[in-house]
Amino acid sequence: MNPKRITICLALVLLLSFGTSLNAMPCEQAIINHLIDMYQLDTTIYELGILTCRLKSADVDLSEVSVRALTQKEPLGLFSVLVEVSHDGKLVESGQVRLKIRKFADVLVTSDKIRRKDTFSTNNVIIRRMDVTSLREKPVNSFTVLDGHRAKRYLRKGVILTTTSIEAIPDIESGREVSIVYVDGLCHVSAPGVAMESGMAGDYIKVRNKSSRKIIMARVVDASAVAVDP
Repeated sequence: MNPKRITICLALVLLLSFGTSLNAMPCEQAIINHLIDMYQLDTTIYELGILTCRLKSADVDLSEVSVRALTQKEPLGLFSVLVEVSHDGKLVESGQVRLKIRKFADVLVTSDKIRRKDTFSTNNVIIRRMDVTSLREKPVNSFTVLDGHRAKRYLRKGVILTTTSIEAIPDIESGREVSIVYVDGLCHVSAPGVAMESGMAGDYIKVRNKSSRKIIMARVVDASAVAVDP
């Protein structure tokens, strides 16, 4: 008989005699694989690591492991599960396992300090893959979102841009000189004024009439005019 064939046969006999499956994997990896399947986690976005595991099983078949979450929360950050390991239909051991699940995303990050009301460009913002596990606000992940927007507050270098850290650039800024327009049928009156508030087209803001010194509410028409409703 061929010696090589004898060696292979002996290896298979030993493998079967120890009850080890050809699909066996480390127990911790089996737990992670179960969680990925349970929550349909994209492994290009999520990173799973086990913090504590007191189970003694070494290599197991995926079918021998069952995993149950101990919380209803999103699988993110610190996460605990109950794991049961069985063999031939009999429970071998069970225990609680703690994991840390991290989430990553390509987001916009400040590459320099940005002052309040500064606009954004490739000179002060870059796209970078960042850990967003603990981020409570929605991150900005596209430069197109920044079109027509500016910094709502001071931003230090290395900060992830979120939707709450940017604001639309108003059509009229507080302090700008504007034309106050009143139209009612054939009647058309205009007067110089000063915006007391900032606003976008369609917003109602306070405006001071430079002639009468009165403060009125007017609707923003564009960057240079406001209208008083008849």
